[in-house]
Amino acid sequence: MAKESLTLTSFDPYDLWSTPIGVKVREQYYKGLLMGKIGAILLGVLDWLTPSIIRRFTRANPRAYPIVIAHEVLRLHQLGQLNEELASSLFSQLIESAAVSPNKQDWSWGLGFSWMSKNGLYPDTIPFVTHTPYAMEALLVLATYPSINKMAMQTFRGTWGFLESLKTMYQDDKQLALSYAPIDEPRIVINANSYAAYAYAMHAVHGEESNREYAIAKVKKLTQWIIAQQHNDGSWDYYADTDPGNFIDCFHSCFVVKNLLKAQKLLPEISVLSNDAITQGWKYIQTQLYDSEKKMCRRFIVKQIKDPYVWDLYDQAEYLGLLVEFDEIEQARRFEKNVTAHFSKKDDWYCKVDMFGRKWGKGFQRWGIAPFKLAQSQLLSKGKQN
Repeated sequence: MAKESLTLTSFDPYDLWSTPIGVKVREQYYKGLLMGKIGAILLGVLDWLTPSIIRRFTRANPRAYPIVIAHEVLRLHQLGQLNEELASSLFSQLIESAAVSPNKQDWSWGLGFSWMSKNGLYPDTIPFVTHTPYAMEALLVLATYPSINKMAMQTFRGTWGFLESLKTMYQDDKQLALSYAPIDEPRIVINANSYAAYAYAMHAVHGEESNREYAIAKVKKLTQWIIAQQHNDGSWDYYADTDPGNFIDCFHSCFVVKNLLKAQKLLPEISVLSNDAITQGWKYIQTQLYDSEKKMCRRFIVKQIKDPYVWDLYDQAEYLGLLVEFDEIEQARRFEKNVTAHFSKKDDWYCKVDMFGRKWGKGFQRWGIAPFKLAQSQLLSKGKQN
């Protein structure tokens, strides 16, 4: 067990795209330049057909991703397999993977590599509000172990500075929208604000007492903004606008529902605001993104970029997690069994399945594998209770 928890490095679907040439290609692609489109196709095809060879050629190295470390903490905790020694080791790894902060008392986490998006370039040192809450959850678990309790809680409370550094993208008397990272951004990301709401909810319950009422007010305003972005059918776009490049997909939709649900559980008083939106969002996911014939979740309802992959484990991971959250245990068991058959082979896990039915992305932990294993542990734990 110790060996497993200490070997959390892996390759990733973004390996090529985080190299200098990959960043440049994406930048040109988003600018609509021909060379960017050609480069994106070339890199994408090479990555699809020769993932191992192209990673050796580009000298891509396995990385330890903060989100994988956090998921491992939560998974081992769910299974009752986390002890003082493992907790201490994983705490150290989480600290080592933190984003660089000018204030040594502030803590946050990001991708750990440079990433070019429609919002522009995010350097490898930039933390994200979509990643930090997973570390926060893990820290609260680690704080239950006496040898690291004080350090884990200090680190958790140190995430307050990061949350407060996020840019205000929209605000009125009732609503608030924040940035994805503490930098200027042109577009507002809806699921990122659901993570912000959940993060502030964690601080409202587990943070400094002096910040409680302020944090609750933030959660309420963030929640009301998120609800205002929901379409009549229960769906959310990725961006809070109608500009080109927007999309609706499965796992980001699940993120919004999951984070609203978690925030509501921490702060029951906001359920009057969020409960209907959660119900409608979950219904949309179940009726539009779940394929009842294949018994798996589709990737997109609205998409802009084409690729050769038909199924993605990340979608299945987040859907399984929601089935467990909503206590749909029997359906979760059937779903988990079917997904396992499609995405694993013996002891190996893959993160995508392509148009030819080929499994792709062996051992790419961050992209769906670690989240799916966590959802499996949650199902196992919840199933024993029922």
